Amino acid sequence: MGDLKEYFYFDYSKVTIEYFFIYFIIIAAIAGYLTYRSNSKYKFELFFMSFYLLGGDMHNLLIIKLPGFDLQPIRIIYLLLGYQLIRKSFFSKNSSSVSSSKTIPWYEIALIGYIFFMSLSIVVNVFPSQIGVIIDAVAFLLIIKGVGILADRDFYRLIGRCIIIAAIFSSVISILQFAVDPYFMRVGIPRKAFGNVIRANGLFSMEYNNSYFLIVAITWVLTTVKKEYVKISLVVLFSIGVLCTFMRMSWLILVLVLFTYLVFIRKTAFEKLMLVGLSMIALVLSVSIFFYQDIMNSSMVKERLADGIEGRYGYFNMVLDNYQKRPILGYGDRNNETYYTQMLLITGSRARASGSEGGIHNGYLETLFYYGVPAMLFFSLYVVLSVYYHGTFISTNFYFVIPFLIGIIVMVCNFTNSFHLMSHPSIMYAIHIGIGIGLRNLEKQSDTKEELVDIF
Repeated sequence: MGDLKEYFYFDYSKVTIEYFFIYFIIIAAIAGYLTYRSNSKYKFELFFMSFYLLGGDMHNLLIIKLPGFDLQPIRIIYLLLGYQLIRKSFFSKNSSSVSSSKTIPWYEIALIGYIFFMSLSIVVNVFPSQIGVIIDAVAFLLIIKGVGILADRDFYRLIGRCIIIAAIFSSVISILQFAVDPYFMRVGIPRKAFGNVIRANGLFSMEYNNSYFLIVAITWVLTTVKKEYVKISLVVLFSIGVLCTFMRMSWLILVLVLFTYLVFIRKTAFEKLMLVGLSMIALVLSVSIFFYQDIMNSSMVKERLADGIEGRYGYFNMVLDNYQKRPILGYGDRNNETYYTQMLLITGSRARASGSEGGIHNGYLETLFYYGVPAMLFFSLYVVLSVYYHGTFISTNFYFVIPFLIGIIVMVCNFTNSFHLMSHPSIMYAIHIGIGIGLRNLEKQSDTKEELVDIF
């Protein structure tokens, strides 16, 4: 393993490293027990997938540094899924294609188009320094295809169960970070919310990964948990965890997901909607009233909510003013003279200009600047068409509510952040797209509906 200090961007003396390894032992035991009790045919793959989902971003502490290669849990999953994909596609007696359908969904064509133009841009502009980005993009496609070709209902059920269990851990840790000790089980960058309060990371290195993971868990709870008191309790717990991140976009996304689910999917009565809405408003107001002065004087308000040349509008204008110079294949990445001079002019920070900090903070505009107009168009089509695709299957299989809502998260969040294909939210999306493909294949093989309900 590498130097553990590099994963803690604060005083290392505040870290109780034993807590992390105790947690790894706990989740390894949980993953092993759940895998042993599962009826899945893919025990080995299931154990590593469960361990990965239960660990959040903390797996960075388990990376083993080898000459020219880093061994980490997610790469083990790539290898296992790749093996199953090759075995089932070419060497199985009942050799099945990656999808039992002869047609390729439009979102998949758009995804392949995006990967092609992104790769071409990197090869032309910055090869070989960014070859890892191409490998990550192929790995993203591998996750979708690998999870889909397994076509194992018990495998998919356990994925949902692990996500909910991990969200319980992450929510509790987030509450402890907010109310007790801001450095409890913390990795990554500590960013202030207000006063001495630091945004809760939970099991993750960044607060937005934490909040979006909790929202994904909420979609699983709403869709698969039948007992109302359990459903309400978990949604409230996870929502509190999201609030503790003090990330305004995640608050908006939480409201959007709950609103979409209750109004358009469950068609909840108006009186119940009012009760849910008023409860959430009361929860937010209770925080605002008690900490109003601290919040208004905080760096979160002064820096993050301020609109000016130092803000994100300056980054967006930089892209729109310069992408025409290389409209087809873009600049390849942020390490170029145009990015440096323009970001230095906007921010006055050499760290931001050099790309060691910050970014464009918009996934669509970042794609436009880095990889060109065709890549941006294909990326946008992939996001929009994948949401539409999963939405069309909600009436036939309620599972598709989950990738539909996760797709909305990815689509909206890319307006204020840049989520490349191997960011944690995107990996979660790839897993759920793959589950949808697998469930559809199971339905075609058995002519029965393959629901994932009441996973607890």
